[in-house]
Amino acid sequence: MLKTNCSDKQKLIIQFILYLLLSIYASFLHAAVGKPLPIKEVIVGVNHIHKKALQKHSICHPYTTFLAMPIKKWLYQWGNHHFNLEKIKNERAAIEATYGYRIRTAASEKEKIKLMAKRDKAIKRKDNLAANGNRLMRMGEKPLYYDPIYVHHNEKIFLNYLHSKSYLDAEITTKTDWQKSSIRVTYYIKPKNLYKIISTRLQASDQIIRTLLANHSSESLIKIGDPYAYQNFVNEQERIVNLLSDNGYFEFNEQYVHFIADRSDRDHTIGVTTVVDLPDPKMVYHKTKIGRIVVDLTTQKDHASGTTCLLTKVCQDLYFLVPLDGYPLDDIATKIPLRPGDLYNKSKILETYERLHRIAIFGSIAILPKIEADQLVIYIHAKPDERVRFQAEFGGECVDFNLKKLRPAIKLNPIIKRVGGLGILQIEASIARREEFVNQTAYQNVAYGLRGKFTTPCFTLFLSRKTNLMLEKLNPSTTMTIDYSFTKNPVYTSKKIDAALNYDWYSKQVLYQCVPFKVTFDYPQVPDDSKINQSHVKLPSFLTSMGCIFTIRAATPALYFNPLVSYRWMISIGIEHGGFYEHLFLVKKILPKEIQLYKYFKIEIGYRHAFDLTAYTTLVYQAKLGVVKGYKATDKVPLDKQYTIGGYDSVRAWDRGMVGPGLYESEKNKQEVQKGDLLLLGNIELRRKLIGYLEGALFLDIGNTWKLGKDTPLEMKFNFHKFYKAFALGGGFGLRLNFYNTFILCGDLAFPLYRPSSGNKLQKLKPIFNLNIGYPF
Repeated sequence: MLKTNCSDKQKLIIQFILYLLLSIYASFLHAAVGKPLPIKEVIVGVNHIHKKALQKHSICHPYTTFLAMPIKKWLYQWGNHHFNLEKIKNERAAIEATYGYRIRTAASEKEKIKLMAKRDKAIKRKDNLAANGNRLMRMGEKPLYYDPIYVHHNEKIFLNYLHSKSYLDAEITTKTDWQKSSIRVTYYIKPKNLYKIISTRLQASDQIIRTLLANHSSESLIKIGDPYAYQNFVNEQERIVNLLSDNGYFEFNEQYVHFIADRSDRDHTIGVTTVVDLPDPKMVYHKTKIGRIVVDLTTQKDHASGTTCLLTKVCQDLYFLVPLDGYPLDDIATKIPLRPGDLYNKSKILETYERLHRIAIFGSIAILPKIEADQLVIYIHAKPDERVRFQAEFGGECVDFNLKKLRPAIKLNPIIKRVGGLGILQIEASIARREEFVNQTAYQNVAYGLRGKFTTPCFTLFLSRKTNLMLEKLNPSTTMTIDYSFTKNPVYTSKKIDAALNYDWYSKQVLYQCVPFKVTFDYPQVPDDSKINQSHVKLPSFLTSMGCIFTIRAATPALYFNPLVSYRWMISIGIEHGGFYEHLFLVKKILPKEIQLYKYFKIEIGYRHAFDLTAYTTLVYQAKLGVVKGYKATDKVPLDKQYTIGGYDSVRAWDRGMVGPGLYESEKNKQEVQKGDLLLLGNIELRRKLIGYLEGALFLDIGNTWKLGKDTPLEMKFNFHKFYKAFALGGGFGLRLNFYNTFILCGDLAFPLYRPSSGNKLQKLKPIFNLNIGYPF
């Protein structure tokens, strides 16, 4: 046991001697065994949570496993078995000799340069192979072998972790058992006492800062009675810096905040003093006001081109540097909450970044506050995106590689930015193929679509400028869309027109979507010479609707700026009312009698959550409830608003519409698509990264639909006491190619585990293979 009053020099000498003895012991052990032995670590004395954390921090952390198999370790060992360093060195020498001769005998200087570049590239490849191993070794995990130095470092790491979790007097002892094929190291941990904070005090020489911190003392993360936690002190320091940065203290940083802890081992308590002071007593605190704000809307091409004229304009007290073609400066200035003369505010700078990023007309945004000539100048460099951009999208799905169930889709999407200010106009042309059952016969449809979508980052409600400025805090946007689609198959044609007005805004964790008006006109038509019974084709229809969706999601500030990251959890509630305007304004009296009208109410509730079990394993599940019903028994519900079960984003063991409603099963044609008024659905999926871009998945799906009408047959009707017996259950596994979450190709093999209409007759049910683009949920 080292004495606490020994000098630093003595401590260094003792640590060096201990390190030397451990190294000698390790060398002796290696010589006695003849080869290094794998290490196995056991942690005793702490609960499961602390044990997992200690294993994660350990130098000899456990191997990554899949289905309890260390696949990455096996990959490394397999690659190492075929790795020959001597051979690589000989090949490197051969490359140098071969290229050396070719370079000497080269006819021209240009050929010599080419050969030298090829030689350097080949040598670099061999050097990388010698240093990092072959591809299998790089993909795998290197096995760890026993080294007493590792054990000594792990003791320090474990103690640091326990100290950070308030166990300041924790003790660790180790025991090493030398076995035949491995060495077992057991860490016996005694956490002992939990130190708690008994008092807090604030020390600040500046009266204004002391008053500001005292007014926000309720937000402090260091509270009396809480256990000591190192991370709380780090977060508290960050909170104080952000608070002062939001109140004009531009040059204030972490070095001005520190803590003094008065530790008492007698009663296991800590008294904390928060010190907010300048390092140099001669320095004086002062608040900083914004002198100028410069918004640069130019690109490198604008500066490089000698013919381009760059202009400096002033709009709403902001200086804009713009090219000759001009920009909607007034609209952009509205999106910037900073103004000259305001106190420096860090939160408003972040808010400025978010607002400019949200309008989606800039390729990159950088904000740099800088002191120039004793005044604060904020430079905002927003690099404009291309005015016109063309995109092509390919999607679809395939079931069991059956060409009849191949549903491809192609979209061509030109995007025009800065239309009417900060608006974005998208024109989308699409073509898709799918099958449809009419009169128990399958037909192939080809659907052509043309869509126009205009989005502007404000509320188009003819509001005053002052009101619009107040609403900017909600990050509003307005979207107007109009769609035209034409569907053609061998028996009939259908024309459909949709138009909608949509308002979006969000506050904190809640995203709001409101659709005050949507109209749909669908006009199917059967040729006169067609042999099909027209009763099997839906009637022409006219529908107006309104609705709203509330989405509550995890608060992740960095998520908005990184679209590749998914929300950890999300709750959505959607409400829709159909048939409102045509009944309110008596439109049905103007329309022809053959036009079908609807009146219904629809509500949907969804919940999604994702857990990171390990760095490479994620558990994701979702639950959905949907109900759609006519106001009266005579009111009809549009087929497009009803629910189907099955398909890639539902119960994957069946194709879309092949199960339900309830216990119903068509005896005439089992390929008949069935729809219901009530949906209950649950999915759970375990996703695991395997090798490179390859991922694996295990999943389980459950759900069904039911009818809610009074005249509904009993096998289709929802029964509260027996509804669980009507659930369809399926499960399976799949492989996915995930290219940075931008393109995901998923192949899932789903097995029917229980079909409610067939009971235990599972021998007739075959597995289904789904190939799709994108995650199912």
